[in-house]
Amino acid sequence: MEFEEKRDPLLLRDACEKAWLAVILATDLLLVRSGIGKPSSYKERKDMLRTLIAKKPELAELGIDDKFYARAYKLHILGFHEGALDPEDIEEELKKTEEYLKIIESLVK
Repeated sequence: MEFEEKRDPLLLRDACEKAWLAVILATDLLLVRSGIGKPSSYKERKDMLRTLIAKKPELAELGIDDKFYARAYKLHILGFHEGALDPEDIEEELKKTEEYLKIIESLVK
């Protein structure tokens, strides 16, 4: 990946933020398709996700909420805001993001 080759801090942060946006959009799609609605803020998304998991406990078994919050912290806070992740960390987070997206995709079909 380009950010690994150049090790450019801006590219590293950008990769994290784009992955985080993918997580947000996928989560919003899950909420909408589940009949919960489209959140307009992070707090609303958190509350709606809690509501959805209460209605569908199997989502808790899949770890949807834990995976969402882990990506929020690692990609958005550590990766984008603090720039604290190195390329190897980011590569791992991108893999975990891809796994999350695949889970969401299977749920919204």
